[in-house]
Amino acid sequence: MTEQVSHCNPSLSDANFALSCEKVLSELTRPDQSTIDEILKHDTHDKPEIILPDGRKFVWYFAIGSMINPISLYLRNIIPLISYPAKCRNHKIVFREPNGMADIEGYPEGEFHGVVHLLSDEQMSRLDAMEPTYHRIVVNSINYQEQTHLVYIYKMNIENQPTCLPRERYLDIITKGCEYYKVQPEYINRLKYEQAVIPRRQPHTFQSFTNIPEDVFYSVEELTRHNGNDPTLPLWLSINGKILEHSGLPPVDHPEYEFQKRIYTFAISRLGGREVTQIMAKVFYEPLYVIPSNDKDLCEQHRAHIEDDLYCRINNDQNKSYWKPIGRLRVSDSSL
Repeated sequence: MTEQVSHCNPSLSDANFALSCEKVLSELTRPDQSTIDEILKHDTHDKPEIILPDGRKFVWYFAIGSMINPISLYLRNIIPLISYPAKCRNHKIVFREPNGMADIEGYPEGEFHGVVHLLSDEQMSRLDAMEPTYHRIVVNSINYQEQTHLVYIYKMNIENQPTCLPRERYLDIITKGCEYYKVQPEYINRLKYEQAVIPRRQPHTFQSFTNIPEDVFYSVEELTRHNGNDPTLPLWLSINGKILEHSGLPPVDHPEYEFQKRIYTFAISRLGGREVTQIMAKVFYEPLYVIPSNDKDLCEQHRAHIEDDLYCRINNDQNKSYWKPIGRLRVSDSSL
């Protein structure tokens, strides 16, 4: 029996991606062309950086993953001065475990396409901090006028990490970005019709936190106090009004300590002591839904999708013993 192969279907999210672009990108304030022209006067194709006489630095960055997408850039407060489609020869894109994220590897006859952004040094440094499993390397890019330029690109820290299929959501984000920045249609079609994916979970398969203690409610103030800053209080977060408590990190010599510490640090910095549904809608952007401006913008299916996403992350083999539901956020204290 032949195993069925799934491919990305970007058309399902076309309308809402367009609405998200219309909603958020019109708000951006970009540098005027004269400022950009002044910066480019100091550019040379054999360096991935531009250093101005006053010491300011700008960086050419070749995006291959979610940073191709303008909404993903916006959600990370990354506003490129310039963006254009480009290709890189003698390399290929691969997707690696554990989550099917994009990586590059040398391949003599290979070629991949993406989007080159010109970023401020401050923006690039922030992006570095957001990509702890990657490091920058320099490659030669070629624009569609066949002009070359050295650029930075991210490569995974762990060599020869096993490959795996990307998730449909992730490939949709990449494909949408390629279309937005007018990457070569033939390459986009390869992503759509040749790259196999792990398909999106359908709404009828969504899971949720159901074992919530009855008649146990907490205020927003109580939730906020459990933001991870007070070591005497356990870390809490709320998803769709359901409050989850973290049991604490394992001992330092435990084999899961470093992994759990990274998750815990992320939870404190982005989710701790908060109602996280809207936050997660942005952190784990799903093009199927319009980016919400507030909690009221979240439709029921989007809420269910976000809770399912968190449920799956928390209830996998590595994390399921660290979180438990303890009650609900008082309805009068929230918009839920």
